[in-house]
Amino acid sequence: MKNPVLIFALTTASLLLPACDAGKEVDAKKPEVATLAQQDTPILPVKKGDTWRYDVHLEIPADVTSPGAAEVDTSHQRVRNYLGKIAPASGLPEVDCFEVIAPNSPVEREFVDIYDDRILMRGSMIMRPETTKPMWLDRAVPFVIAGMRPGTQLPELEAAGGGLSRKTHIVAREDVIVPAGTFPSIRILMTGKDGDFELRRTTWFSPGVGIVREEKTRYLKDKLIFRETQQLTETSVNR
Repeated sequence: MKNPVLIFALTTASLLLPACDAGKEVDAKKPEVATLAQQDTPILPVKKGDTWRYDVHLEIPADVTSPGAAEVDTSHQRVRNYLGKIAPASGLPEVDCFEVIAPNSPVEREFVDIYDDRILMRGSMIMRPETTKPMWLDRAVPFVIAGMRPGTQLPELEAAGGGLSRKTHIVAREDVIVPAGTFPSIRILMTGKDGDFELRRTTWFSPGVGIVREEKTRYLKDKLIFRETQQLTETSVNR
């Protein structure tokens, strides 16, 4: 399965905003964008030791993992911890690091750059003994930026002879209800292909709090083969 950070590995740090038909409309929207950006800042005020806990529900239909395999329908907890600034490997700069822990899975580290108004993806690493270096992006790419509005799009990724593609855009700004509470969020939708597999990933990011909900699905020839939903149950972060 592809590393999730590759979803963002093709774009520049600038986002494409939808154009308006008239100059007056552009001018009229400038105060709105500024207000949203101010409301979203700081985008993620973290300190070493901060945690996020999620309820995770996983579904895999019968016969997917192997012929005759039983359906998987299970729930577990996932914990994300902020470790502070860490150099992922020798020769790499210090970046913000999150450690992700889930039952029966190896620990994973996620590397990002966190600024007051944006979060940029840098890479990740599965913490297995045989892992010697992280999956690393020399050029940081955006995950979320203060002031993002519905209609914002990232350039489409096409790689590996057309066998891999990704499209990412902002669907809405909306309140999301999860076990931890109700959070004003930016809904980010990513769709794409990995060969014959089609994927869809929706992330609800609440400025000042982080990821509060996420849904991932994969299909093979229109047949669902994987669905995972995670919802925030508790966090130490409070803007």
